[in-house]
Amino acid sequence: MDIAWIAPMNHVADRLRPLPPGSARLEGPVDDAIRRCLDRHLKILDHRRLVDWFRNRINPFAAGEFWGKTVRSACPLCAYTGDAELRALIARSVDDLLSTQDANGCISTRTRDQQPLSSDLWERKYVLLGLLAWHEISGEERVLDAMVRMADHTLSQVGPAPKRRIVDTGWAFEGIESSSILEPILLLHRLTGHARYLDFARYIVEEEGACRRGSIFAAALAGVPPRAVNGTGVAAESIAKAYESLSCFEGLVEYHRITGEVRWREAALAYHRMVSGREITVIGSGGGEGPHNAGPGKGEQWNDLAFDQADLEPRLMMETCVTVTWMKYCLQILRLTGDPALVDQIECSLHNALLGALKPSGDAWDYFQNLRGTRGNTVNFASDIAGFQLSCCTANGPMGLAIIPGLAVMASDAGAAVNLYLPGGYTVPVPGGELRLAIATDYPRDGAVAITVEAAPAQPCAIALRIPAWSAHTALTLNRQAVAAQPGTYATLARVWAPGDRLDLRLDLGCRLLTDPRGASHALACGPLILARDRRLDGDGDAAVMIAADAAGRVAAETITPQHGAQVQRRIPTTDGGSFPVLDYASAGSTWDETSRFRVWLPATPN
Repeated sequence: MDIAWIAPMNHVADRLRPLPPGSARLEGPVDDAIRRCLDRHLKILDHRRLVDWFRNRINPFAAGEFWGKTVRSACPLCAYTGDAELRALIARSVDDLLSTQDANGCISTRTRDQQPLSSDLWERKYVLLGLLAWHEISGEERVLDAMVRMADHTLSQVGPAPKRRIVDTGWAFEGIESSSILEPILLLHRLTGHARYLDFARYIVEEEGACRRGSIFAAALAGVPPRAVNGTGVAAESIAKAYESLSCFEGLVEYHRITGEVRWREAALAYHRMVSGREITVIGSGGGEGPHNAGPGKGEQWNDLAFDQADLEPRLMMETCVTVTWMKYCLQILRLTGDPALVDQIECSLHNALLGALKPSGDAWDYFQNLRGTRGNTVNFASDIAGFQLSCCTANGPMGLAIIPGLAVMASDAGAAVNLYLPGGYTVPVPGGELRLAIATDYPRDGAVAITVEAAPAQPCAIALRIPAWSAHTALTLNRQAVAAQPGTYATLARVWAPGDRLDLRLDLGCRLLTDPRGASHALACGPLILARDRRLDGDGDAAVMIAADAAGRVAAETITPQHGAQVQRRIPTTDGGSFPVLDYASAGSTWDETSRFRVWLPATPN
């Protein structure tokens, strides 16, 4: 490919970097979930039907996202597992999609007169992300060429006058949904160096601000709460769509990486802080219906849910697409800052909202992750693919799993950062060569983690261990010698490592009592796991309880042999001398019907 101009790359160096594809080998429940997704979803889905929307161009709403989401997830999971059958399936699907590209470079589900209206640019975003993922593991130049032609066609239609403004496209959110194409456009710029893609990104960020009502990025800098960004004061006109807004800010981080402009870093960090503090619930997701917003996308908008999450009235809340995109956004901020608090957040989302959304059969993801009720009862957007019920969330859920092998352990300029304590083996590029680590643990069921060095370079490098903020009492040793470990930090050890060196970590998984912001309900946590009552355990999940806890909120919970496939089960003492059983949130409701009705926030008995 003729590259006429190369932009300066990597103005901003990431503090932490995901491991290259194929560098991690996981064991345990997360690996099991990945393989269930592969065998019962990604490998049995009729990919040709996903391409038919592009082939036939019948102007369907958002249908083109299904191909892009599916392939975007399948590629990193293929690289992780080395699954030859999946790789061949993806290759055929990419070939099929590229056969629909016309002479102008267009790949779209819409006829020419309907471009680039409604969901067209949103779908093109996902097509580019799917093709980028395939290019990353295949290196096929023809795929890069196809992406360039597709992007150039988009740039011929969208932009400053006389072209159509990007904020005049989309379906309900004043251009926010279309502007989320920012991320793949910048990733394509990184691959090609073409100035026109950076110019287009600058147009989205600096001229349009991703929204017809005003810049969402400037609003973040100004501290406007996510639920109120560009609101009109009329709840029905809210455009605080959680998933689409997060997608735009993912692109903003990429824009900062390339341009080095500090204000956009500050906007990205400010948005993360506000979403984290105002919107994310105890299980690590957000977005929902509520008192503030009633606009398009019922149950999928920012709504100050962190403050109202214990509301006793059932509601639609926490779309799995939000869970996945929140995890990806936290990863973006982690890469920039190296702050271990971001890993705490990702871990919470993984072990609660994400794994809780995956149906035990592996062929569906719960659309809304509620804190009370049952799973799988409401779907806002889905399509029947030759008998396979594919919702936007079922298409997106696997991506939450796909990022885990690369971030469980990450690389830095100094060495390795051990983040998630998932059992398995990890090969980390470090100064002077490679560091190979083996992690043995039953975490998060148990707090004991053993990390053994299997190979290391002949020069010093660091191993940094994340000490979660919730681990009040942590013990760490290196070859049986005690090492200091403070909650909410990385415990960093730098030395010339030798094969057989061993780090032993014991995290505090004691049960903690959480109080909702309104003070009327309690929830329970055990390490990163949120606990829930479940009808299968005692049949009385709605009864008010007064949980016995000490002044620090510690609960002397009894460990019980898990039932119903649960990861953990505890018996919780009450102030009247009684007790009741709970299990981990991801296992609650696993029958997907009324027999396992569950509840996280428990009403307290009045004093």
